[in-house]
Amino acid sequence: MSETRQPSEEAKLVWHGSLLMVGTLVGAVFSAAFHMVMGREQVLPNAEYGSLVAMLGIILVASTPMMALQNTLAHYISTRARAGRNDHTLPFFLHWVRLFLVISAVLVLGAWLFCVPLAGFWGVSPLLIGITGTVLAATLWMSLFQGLLQGTQEFVLLAWIPQAWGVGRLVLGTLLVLTLSATAATALVGQGLGVLTVILLGIWALWRLKLPKGDPPARSTDSYQYLGSAFFCLAGYAMLMNLDVTLAKRFFEGETVGLFAKAATIARTAVFLPIPIATALFPKVSSTGDLSAESWRLLRRALGFAALLIGAVVAGCLLLPGIPWAILYGRWTPEIAAEAARMTRAMVLAQAPLAMTYLLLNFEMAQRHFRSGFLLVPAAGLYIAGIACFHTNPLQIPAILGFFNLLALIWLFSAIWRRKHG
Repeated sequence: MSETRQPSEEAKLVWHGSLLMVGTLVGAVFSAAFHMVMGREQVLPNAEYGSLVAMLGIILVASTPMMALQNTLAHYISTRARAGRNDHTLPFFLHWVRLFLVISAVLVLGAWLFCVPLAGFWGVSPLLIGITGTVLAATLWMSLFQGLLQGTQEFVLLAWIPQAWGVGRLVLGTLLVLTLSATAATALVGQGLGVLTVILLGIWALWRLKLPKGDPPARSTDSYQYLGSAFFCLAGYAMLMNLDVTLAKRFFEGETVGLFAKAATIARTAVFLPIPIATALFPKVSSTGDLSAESWRLLRRALGFAALLIGAVVAGCLLLPGIPWAILYGRWTPEIAAEAARMTRAMVLAQAPLAMTYLLLNFEMAQRHFRSGFLLVPAAGLYIAGIACFHTNPLQIPAILGFFNLLALIWLFSAIWRRKHG
């Protein structure tokens, strides 16, 4: 029976991955357009843009580990659906909603209470810190709704609802910056309004699913353990993925940070386009720990699909770094061309291994194997320590980052290979 289902499952993986990728590509276009607008000095001064990207990096570092909640919901909803317990979905989801109300309130309160010392540390205004904390608290809710849609395999809704964030922050952020003030704080308010749009659409999707009411699942503590382990893994991944500009903001002056932020944004946008493949793969390979032949085949299909995309994107950025730079920022002058090209190529190469790592990490978490992913935390710690010790040149950031990203990729792949063939 498994052999007759296998082609269907592989076809679904490609279809669902492609569907999510199209949605993500649309979102990436709007995200690129946001940076295209904000990165122009006629809209935001270079130093303000650097501050904006640094605060966005903090939001990403803090919110990316909360994808652990998305994975937790997706894992438990999908595995219980296979067991015929769809009545557990709604109470399980509402349980986490109640917890998130408390977490969000604590985040917002903490951001405004400690905005002055934090502003001094990062060299920004207290207002920007307070807004960053508020937007972060709202951003966490996106993972909650995305976990519900991923677990129920509602990939059409999952492909399009999150993209309202990109549309909202582009339109509203641009209007606010042009009409109120050309500051990072104003642009970040636009991002918050985009996040609010996604939350409202998530509430609509929950109503549309018409999930049956039922009793809450008995083993809630098990989901907490899963969440804690996934959070730990994704915390390391988030630091490796998003701290580059935030670290540059700490050690370099404003104009250099602005230039580096643009190169890092291009690299992140280009290299992480294959991430939707991991999202589609996750509920299809979720298990209580066994690595079946079907899961292994699906992983190989996903790795091949992702490698083709990453290879094409990296090659394009290495050969013609001026094209994405000119499209996004419209400023590829002889004065900055050489330095901008070096930064862009270096950041693309540094981030490329981490794109594949994300797929492998999600596969391991779907199968409840976390120990291999725990290495990402010390790797991220050593990365930060390395930058703290060596920061005479911005190119030292991608050099150190690339080393630890490659180490993480080799470690995760070897762990899965040993599990399969050991």
